[in-house]
Amino acid sequence: MIPEATPLQQGHFRLTAPSGFGDGLNHYGHSMAWFRGKLFVGTTRGAMQMNKTNMPRPDLKPWPVDCPNDIYEVDRHAEIWCYDPATRGWTRVYRAPEVSGRNGRMVPRYIGYRGMAVFQGASDDQACLYVSTWAPAATDPPEILRSEDGQHFAPAARPPFSDFVRSFRTLQPYRGRIHTSPTSSRNIHDPEQRAQDSVGSDATIYATHDILSQDWRPANEAGFGSPANLTIFEMAEFAGRLYAATVNPQGFELWRTEDDGVGEPPYRWKRVLHHGAGRGPYNEVGASLCVFNGALYVGTGVLNGGFHRNLRIGPAAAEVLRVWPDDSWELLVGHSRVTPDGIRYPLSGLSPGFDNLFQGYVWRMCVHDGWLYVGTFCWANMLPYLPVHVWPEDVMVLIRRWGMDRLAYQHGGSELWCTRDGIRWQRAVRNGFDNPYNWGIRNMMSTPHGLFVATANPFGPTVAQRREGEWRYLPNPRGGTEVWLGNAVAGAA
Repeated sequence: MIPEATPLQQGHFRLTAPSGFGDGLNHYGHSMAWFRGKLFVGTTRGAMQMNKTNMPRPDLKPWPVDCPNDIYEVDRHAEIWCYDPATRGWTRVYRAPEVSGRNGRMVPRYIGYRGMAVFQGASDDQACLYVSTWAPAATDPPEILRSEDGQHFAPAARPPFSDFVRSFRTLQPYRGRIHTSPTSSRNIHDPEQRAQDSVGSDATIYATHDILSQDWRPANEAGFGSPANLTIFEMAEFAGRLYAATVNPQGFELWRTEDDGVGEPPYRWKRVLHHGAGRGPYNEVGASLCVFNGALYVGTGVLNGGFHRNLRIGPAAAEVLRVWPDDSWELLVGHSRVTPDGIRYPLSGLSPGFDNLFQGYVWRMCVHDGWLYVGTFCWANMLPYLPVHVWPEDVMVLIRRWGMDRLAYQHGGSELWCTRDGIRWQRAVRNGFDNPYNWGIRNMMSTPHGLFVATANPFGPTVAQRREGEWRYLPNPRGGTEVWLGNAVAGAA
């Protein structure tokens, strides 16, 4: 065990699952849970290929990965993998089945697993592993998978979402109930519009004490009464209350349950932060929540990797905020500003993105051995594919000075930062574990065996590379999600 005062550094990490568990189409380690002494990871497949079919999409030339015009020609059967510390090996325990789709073809029932939770409902004899799913457009709405042993999975329930919903997010236990919210939904007023990955059909939290009973009830008024709150993006339990962060183009909002407002749903709620904590649209989403040392840490971002093209928000880098039980808050990493709550300046001295304009999200946070670990999303490795010729001349001067390849490969890749007090920060991992294709830290889990870190890496199984003046799609051995294990003896420090 590393002494409590010593943080993990890059040399303490060992790669346990390379290249998407051997399949570069396993792009995201999208969900993670510790269950019965083993680690479970749910993948989302073919994310970059799917993005090419969505409109509007980034004007990338060439597209970073090779993909057919028909997304259903891509194998997107989402998978669940299990790591056994006794054998130090991974086993695939579940693969999405094929079903007859509305397009007349056989299609995967699930293309991703976005949330996992260990929860014992009223009808459960013991705590079970529950998994929220992502369903492709040609199938029925998503379901929740249930497993008693981590080996056998079966649909348990379908929350009361409309056919417009394609996925739902976090599974958050709180006071004997499980809570979730819809996302990846089509516009109910424009059914022909494609689903947006991080936007739901309504900003409602649904709760149940028994997933098997399908007795789901709304826990809040839609959008907390504001149509500008598009989605409930993240939830956490803190100081005996349930907290929820939204997507809001005017700036995210953070809400919590009232002390006396948690009986039968819907609960009574109080707003803690609004207008992106005074930063406005550049804090469009409360992307991550984590309890540490008696406070709730909030990581922010702008959708679509720091640049929400639909609404022309950004590019902008992310911030880290700290909220106390009395609803007061501090700015730890970010832009100084005057807010309705007074002047705020970054107590760490670090600007947004930990002084890196490419860090578009603070995507995940986790406490391990007395340290808070914060993982980012970085879009720098997309620079070679972006239409930089339309960018302002002063920006182009800098790009020509630094060099596109240097920016993409030396500054590309997610980062992992850590702190013991929220004020002093250290960078534990840079450049995506020396793999710029790891553009995001998507999940973390503290376990008795160390800190597990799963990445988002959609640059597989091939990636566009320039060779002899031409773009070619070449096999990418570093494409696909990676899962790393950090402890005192895991790596070759």
